[in-house]
Amino acid sequence: MKKILVLILFTATFSFGAKSQVLQAVDSVQFMNRLQFAAKLVDYEYIMQVSLDKLKQEQDIPASDWFCYLDGNTWHTVTGSCTNREFSVSRHVTVDSINNIADYKGNSDVAGISAMGCAMAKADTYFQLIRDTTSIYFSSFAWHNPDRTVSIWFLPAFQPSGQAIYGCEWEYVFDKTGTTLLRTNSFTGKTTGVWIGQPREIWLNYRGADAPTVGSLFFTLSFRDYFTRLRIDTRTSTSTTLKGTDGLYTWSHKMK
Repeated sequence: MKKILVLILFTATFSFGAKSQVLQAVDSVQFMNRLQFAAKLVDYEYIMQVSLDKLKQEQDIPASDWFCYLDGNTWHTVTGSCTNREFSVSRHVTVDSINNIADYKGNSDVAGISAMGCAMAKADTYFQLIRDTTSIYFSSFAWHNPDRTVSIWFLPAFQPSGQAIYGCEWEYVFDKTGTTLLRTNSFTGKTTGVWIGQPREIWLNYRGADAPTVGSLFFTLSFRDYFTRLRIDTRTSTSTTLKGTDGLYTWSHKMK
């Protein structure tokens, strides 16, 4: 499982106007919150793949009927189906730090699991229209927000062609039961495919956003080992991550 350790360096430039001088600064709290959440999604995708590789050897699992969640320091993977606003669990396993998978026998948050499962099923139905109009493969993520609403995220997966995709992301936010859609958040800029191969510097075009998005940070954390330097270019700033000689990554931010 990937563990994200980064150093954050903030830089800024003066923006001179005809009538005033304004010193802009990166919203460090927002950036760190999004970076930490993106790191959890990287782990989620890894746990998801490890779990399904094992479970699919034992039974046929529909692609839309599974999700993962983090309870403390333990990752869980659940499979089942949503019927009549309730999620019926058919398999519930845990994954430890060395990828051992075991059936879970402990107590569960039944309501929370049901909400996540039904939200995933409903979001997958809503998202099918987007799938039908693009040739891109997506990964899906279920997440309980602090207020107990449920978010289902769709981010581009690593493509069978060998390309990594950036520039689009969707979040469907459901109520606490996972059955009522409250809102949809999305970023749909210029969707771009990048071949993973010879290391080079890369600029991610997010100039339609005011700050690095969850999707842009997810892409960065997933693929930064394949690039010598990676920059996220937004409307207001450029955020750059670079691997140091000590093996640690640093982030620096420059305002426009």
